[in-house]
Amino acid sequence: MLIGLTIVAIGTSLPELFITVTSALDDHFDLIIGNSIGSCICNFLFVIGITSLVRPVKFDKRIIKRHLPISIFIMILLLFFGNEKIKSNIQSVSCFEGVMLLIFLAIYIIYSVYEEKSIHNKKIDDEIIKNVKAKESYPAIKIILYMILGILGLKFGADFVVDGSINIATALGLSEKFIGMTVVAIGTALPEIVTSIISAKKDETDLLLGNISGSNIINLCLLIGIGAVITPLTYSTEFNKSIIFLIAVTIILQAIATINKKSELDKKRGFILIIIYFIYIFCML
Repeated sequence: MLIGLTIVAIGTSLPELFITVTSALDDHFDLIIGNSIGSCICNFLFVIGITSLVRPVKFDKRIIKRHLPISIFIMILLLFFGNEKIKSNIQSVSCFEGVMLLIFLAIYIIYSVYEEKSIHNKKIDDEIIKNVKAKESYPAIKIILYMILGILGLKFGADFVVDGSINIATALGLSEKFIGMTVVAIGTALPEIVTSIISAKKDETDLLLGNISGSNIINLCLLIGIGAVITPLTYSTEFNKSIIFLIAVTIILQAIATINKKSELDKKRGFILIIIYFIYIFCML
């Protein structure tokens, strides 16, 4: 789960990061914030929903009790940053607030590592150790090479999907906010979709949920944080509804995991999440 929360989450969020830097330099602020929020909504509804069709998604207790509440806190913090200057009619996420988001992300990663170490210091699962030792090991150089090739593949693959989608959406006369929250969000979420499906097939649900939860926190902190550090991001109040909707979706996922004795999301509930996502997109039009 720690790997999913950190390394895999950062890796699968690289497409969004590339889009953020490019958009910040070109002053496409709506695309940055829209992509960040839209990717989170896509992850929680579409990605988890698609994955549950492959295999029921089990919710780790640490995700439910700690990491999802952390996500909600960041969403509320973003609402505050975006709306605190509403009286002066200058609504934006400032450079200082961007730095705060980046510092919070660093604290979150350190906390995740500390949490995992403290758990394994108390009790080490011998069965897990046996499973890890039984798996094929790779030389360090080979692992690094695979990671570099994977990152490059994510970068260029995301560029092809996103650039083509933006051209189509622009030709149809859709707004930059809509493009960021739907077309670009789905395009840059493809790594999460692929990673989640593979994790489900291998029954690595801790990696799956860690990846999605970590990606969302990284999307909100790293993308908006770096974008704001490069240049203050103009914030539109139209994003408020989407952030509130994202908070509601997070709470619903917590409720499903808590009410369900098995703490899992089956195909039926996953299909409902997918339907909700497409209804959300339709309402965005």
